[in-house]
Amino acid sequence: MGCLRDCTSGIAKYILFFFNLLILICAVAFIALAVIYRQNNAGVDIMSLSSLAIAIGVLIALIAFFGCCGAIKESSCLLTTYAAILLTIFIIQVVLAILAFVAIKNDGTEVETLVRDHLKNLYAKQSTNKADLEVLETVHRAYECCGLDGPSGTEVLNGTQIMISCCKKGTVTCTTSNAYQEGCVSALTDFLKSNVKIIGIIAIIFAVVELLCALFAFHVRKTIANQGKYV
Repeated sequence: MGCLRDCTSGIAKYILFFFNLLILICAVAFIALAVIYRQNNAGVDIMSLSSLAIAIGVLIALIAFFGCCGAIKESSCLLTTYAAILLTIFIIQVVLAILAFVAIKNDGTEVETLVRDHLKNLYAKQSTNKADLEVLETVHRAYECCGLDGPSGTEVLNGTQIMISCCKKGTVTCTTSNAYQEGCVSALTDFLKSNVKIIGIIAIIFAVVELLCALFAFHVRKTIANQGKYV
């Protein structure tokens, strides 16, 4: 039994090491791409997405570092830290997933309210905040929508003209007649509702991987403890 335990621990150790090494490399590449994007966009950081991407990349790299070093050095302390972080993220993911599914299943009213409130905030600040304006322009073009509920809303209307991003690229004058007719609240809500299954499947896959890595880490840690190593 002892030989089998040591063997499975060794397999778990190297799976943990190589998997986290791969994640670490991907995280570093992700950070590099985010930094390049930030530098190439002359300070226009839409919703601070590049900053958020860098922060997420650093967090992932740090977690993967704990997993890598903990596995290869057989460090009980690092493995415990690694497993604890993963389990915490796992629990948060499960809670958020449940809340998201409940919100979507409840006729999508909570999601629509959140989308509407967020867009209202962006429209209210877009005249003084360049980042918010950039976000709205991206939303208009990506989802082919305009305003909260259509191009006739005061949030996009300025006299007879409306925000140029409410029309297809190349349009000289954007009016209610040639603008995107769908409101952005319904466009974004429909997108979220139609993609909730895909998002859910991705979240489940990540959660399973996190749980397996945490279990591997605890298994290796237990073997280390049985061998009297407490690094």
